[in-house]
Formats: sequence, structure tokens, C-alpha cells
Amino acid sequence: MIGDTVQIKNRAELTSHGNIAGRNAVLDILEAGLKGPDPYDNIKRIVRLENGKLIIGDPALSFTPGVPPVEYDLKDIKHIYVAGGGKAAQREAQALEDLLGDLITEGQVNTKKGDPLLCKKINVTFAGHPIPDEDSVAGAQRILDIYRKAREGDIVFFVTSGGGTALKALPAPGISLKDLQEVYRILYFGCGASMPEANAVRNIMTIVRGKAAKHVKGAVLVELQTTENQPVAGAAVFKSPNYTNAYERAIEVLEYYHIWDEMPEAVRAYLLKKDPAYLPPTPEEVKMRPYLRFRVMGPEYMFDAAEKKAKEMGLNVAVLASSLNDVEAKPVGEVLGSIAEEEEINGRPIKPPCVLLLGGEIPVAIGNEKGIGGRNQEMVLAASPRIAGCKSVVMASVDSDGTDGPGNFAGGIVDGDTFERVKQAGFNLSEELRHHNSTPVLQALGDAIYTGNTGTNVRDLRVIYIGGK
Repeated sequence: MIGDTVQIKNRAELTSHGNIAGRNAVLDILEAGLKGPDPYDNIKRIVRLENGKLIIGDPALSFTPGVPPVEYDLKDIKHIYVAGGGKAAQREAQALEDLLGDLITEGQVNTKKGDPLLCKKINVTFAGHPIPDEDSVAGAQRILDIYRKAREGDIVFFVTSGGGTALKALPAPGISLKDLQEVYRILYFGCGASMPEANAVRNIMTIVRGKAAKHVKGAVLVELQTTENQPVAGAAVFKSPNYTNAYERAIEVLEYYHIWDEMPEAVRAYLLKKDPAYLPPTPEEVKMRPYLRFRVMGPEYMFDAAEKKAKEMGLNVAVLASSLNDVEAKPVGEVLGSIAEEEEINGRPIKPPCVLLLGGEIPVAIGNEKGIGGRNQEMVLAASPRIAGCKSVVMASVDSDGTDGPGNFAGGIVDGDTFERVKQAGFNLSEELRHHNSTPVLQALGDAIYTGNTGTNVRDLRVIYIGGK
């Protein structure tokens, strides 16, 4: 969990073989990067208690930069609620709980199964991810109940982060949990849809995700968001953008990936009905009460921490792409492996010893394959033939939330010896990659990185180290 001294739990195993000096350097940088996006301190920058007043705001962290803080006299506040969900939501809620204590009337947060319990007053539901489960539904209903009971004179702190689409999955009327699970499975594992595209389908089918402003009436709504996106990001990329509302957008995505006919009948009927009651909040609904929105945390904190650590180690640093998204993991690994080889042989594009950093989220479309793995593990394994024999190259990639795919590992690490070790271990790498079976290979080599759940979610961190000649 963020705030612990050690994030990478199996470091001794990871540094027991191969390029030990390079592996230690990479793991030091990963460790620093994973500690960077802790939302706790920024929550306390935004929310403060001073002289009997609750002060909410920080111009630097507002989604509308420059907006001054707002003060509320504690004696005028009837109730304070905390509700929401996501992989960083419990850590955000913990900061509020430590600050406000018994001033909180009630709270409900959904986080991922496997997280430790951090909150004492706020109720925490450990829910399913990436596929929602009964706990996702039950916890989301409790969140909705809090939203609906808040009234004028109350304050609702809405804590949110990536992962909430599954963790707060309360199906819209006519759709069952089983229907939702099938949709999530096809989008997440089957066709490799980008996250914006997958969310375009999933969010319109649920009641809570993205709709706090629709349900909270009268009360002050304070959104505290850990986001996976860069501070200034372009519009979400949709490969088939011929929609006019959220229902049509969802249908366009399903048709683009040729999976409309694979959707459960109840899902198709729901989308075609286009009931306006379940659309995202309109601008008018957003303005129905004071609505304060803050960007608590984002991936730039992870990159700043990783870059700072690398420079402290005397390495040249280049951030190649902090938001490399929606490109298949295997070709990304192959390209990055070739770049690392270029660095070792020709010392470009920057002079070794150096580190190249990348982030974002790259999909793996597994279709009907039954392999066990994840995008970060597949990426580094795909790079291993390209860096085979390189004396100074080490590459690692992890998911910042601590879980890469359906298994328990955060990612993987490889070096110039890995490809030969794969063969010596009896694996045919091309076959394992074809079946998306990266975890058993890395586990057998002692190269699967384990952190446990980290309590945040700002996409992935990839570190490429070239020690020089």
C-alpha cells in the first residue's frame, strides 16, 4: 500500500540473477515512481479545518484553475458524507477520515479486493475488478443511497479514481450482473477496446459511475479525483465517432469491434431504448448544487518521482511518452527493445548511462486464448529477443495499481540474458506470446514483479535502463 517503505516485495528474487546492477537501478526507479502518486497529502491540501470553518479548495488542484477556496462554517453544516470508489478511493477517504473524524456522518467507499482496510469510520466494500461481482453491486447501491439522502446544508465528498467502472457497477434496470460481466469480459479481454471506448459502453449501462451530479440534490458536491490522464489531455479517441449521445456512442463502439451481436439480448434492448433517465448529468443537472471539482493526483507525479530518482543516480533521463495508450503490448515491446538496442550500440537518442521512461495503458486482445498474463508482462517478454545479448540493458514495466491482468503480479523485468533463459527453461517464447501466457514464463524465471495492491491507479510505468559500454 502507498505509504509503506517497500513497494516491490520480491526484490531479492528479481536481483538474484542476470544484470544485477542494472536490475537494482531499474527497481530503485520503479520503487520511487510507485510511491509518487499517493493522493493522501493532496487531499489535505484541498480540505482543511481552521477556526471552526471547513475550507475546501486549492487553486493549483482545481479542475478550474485559479478558483479560490470556499469556506463553510461548521455550525451551518448538517451532515458530511463521503462516498465513491476506485483503486485510490480508499486512500483518499482515509485522508478525509483522518482530517474530519467524527464530523463525517456516514461514508461508503468501494475498493479492490486484496486491499488492506484503512478506514475506521467510513464503510469499505472490497469489490471485483476488472470484472464486477456481487460486492460491486452491493457497495454501489450503498453509495447511491448516500447520494440520494444528501440535502441542502449537507456536503458530499465524492472520492473517485480509475477502476470505478467495475468497482461501482450497479446495473441499470433490465440489465443483470451476469449481463454486465459478459460485456466487461468481451471489452476488457476479448477485443482489446481502448479504455475510453470500453468506458463508453460500460458507464451508460450502470447507475453510479460518472453520475454523482445526477443523484446528489441540493447538497454541496466535492469531487476528489485521482485521474489516469495527463493534466492537459486531448479528447478521448473513438475510432467510430458518429454518435450524438451516450447510447449511440456505446452502440458505435460495439459495432466497430463487431461485437454487437455478442452482447446479451438485455443489453442490446437497453441501449436501443435510449432511456434519458440514465444518461450522464446534463449541464443543468450539474448546476443544481455547488459542485467543486479537484484533480487530486495524476500520472505526472509518478513520472516526476521516477525522473528525480534517476537523476539522483547520475543517469541521463528521457520521457519518451508518458501516455502511450491503445497500442497492442507485443509490438510496443518489440519497438522498445529495438530502441534499447540502438542505445547500447550507438548511444542515441540520449547518451548512456541513461533511462527511458514511458507510461499509459497498452491493451492485450486475448480473444479465446486461455493464457495467464498481463499487458506489462507481455510487453517486456516481447522485448526480450530484441535485447538478447545486450550487456547493459534492463527493461521493466508495471501497472501502478499493483495488478497486471487477472493474476497477482504487477509486471515483469527482463535483460539481455532473458531470451536465452526462456529457452533453457523449456519455453517456446513465440508460442507463449501467441497464447498470451506471459505470467508462467516470468514466474519460472523469477522475473515477475510483485507489489500487492498499491492503493493508487495512474496507469503504467515502464523503465528502460542502458548502462553504457
